[in-house]
Amino acid sequence: MSSPDIHNLSPASARLCLSVERFLPSLGLGKGARLLAAVSGGADSMALVLILRILAPRMGLRVSALTVDHGILPEAGSVAAMAVRQCAALGVGCALKKADVSGLADRERLGLEEAGRKLRYRLLEEERVAEKADYVALGHHNADLAEDVLMRFTRGAGWPALGGMQARNAQRRLVRPLLFIKPQPLRAILRECRIDWFEDPSNSDLRFKRNRMRHTILPALRKENPSLDHAVARLWQFAQTDRDYWEKTLDALLKKVQWNADAPEVALPKGLLRGLHAAVRLRLYHKALSFLAGGDNGKRGTQARGGTLLALDAAYAEGRVNARVQLPGGVEARLDRDTVVFRRSVHVRDSSL
Repeated sequence: MSSPDIHNLSPASARLCLSVERFLPSLGLGKGARLLAAVSGGADSMALVLILRILAPRMGLRVSALTVDHGILPEAGSVAAMAVRQCAALGVGCALKKADVSGLADRERLGLEEAGRKLRYRLLEEERVAEKADYVALGHHNADLAEDVLMRFTRGAGWPALGGMQARNAQRRLVRPLLFIKPQPLRAILRECRIDWFEDPSNSDLRFKRNRMRHTILPALRKENPSLDHAVARLWQFAQTDRDYWEKTLDALLKKVQWNADAPEVALPKGLLRGLHAAVRLRLYHKALSFLAGGDNGKRGTQARGGTLLALDAAYAEGRVNARVQLPGGVEARLDRDTVVFRRSVHVRDSSL
């Protein structure tokens, strides 16, 4: 089936597509939205392209795709070529870009997995701009959400970040249309439409923490609670509600604070902090850190950051002056008489905050 239509699908696959269609407006994607699908050649991303292609005439979507040849696995080139062919069969144009992951890993002293992720998102954003797409669409599904929640838990993430990845990140122009879909129906619709995909052997390698979560810890938790994935979805919904509340609350508090994006430091007036609950103060500190870091990807340094922010707030609550607290990423917080100043060395660029 080269150009599947929702009316030609099985009832189960048609319901799957309709559930994604109902979810898209909550991501700010209405009629005529332009999406760039991130395609790895795996089942999740191929299902993403297929479903978006099915929904395109119904919603007026403009769908294009990008696949990246990381060159790490011997079969990387053939997998990328396969993804391009499958997209073409669906009538979706798919660009192919090569990435020097090993070179970036050596230059920036990163692991191959982290370097590959960094390059992939960089190339996706470049292609999104070139294609004039509104968002990059990612193929993360409900099982990925459960894994992400556990990964964040083990890193010591706070609330509401503990609720898991966002379905829509407006700042980074990312959306996840399949976030509440289980992986089994995705593979079923691929088989029904005769779409091939690649099974990455590294996904079974238990040397990687995420794979240990996927193949050992999550199955054990599902035995304890067969409705675990449903519970995670509900946790996510509460987290998004709280995230929205905190963003609006903090933005309202910071209306009179002027932060220069090019400056090496930002300051929180003690007059702003005075009388606030510790929960609000801690989030304001985090906001200042995120501003200095150019965003918060929540991947590294979470436990160290949480501990040092608590130490900073203890120093503030004790009324200490000229106290200094070293934070992750080369950032130092200093308590002056009237302000709490966050300063980063101009030579330090760490996205782990």
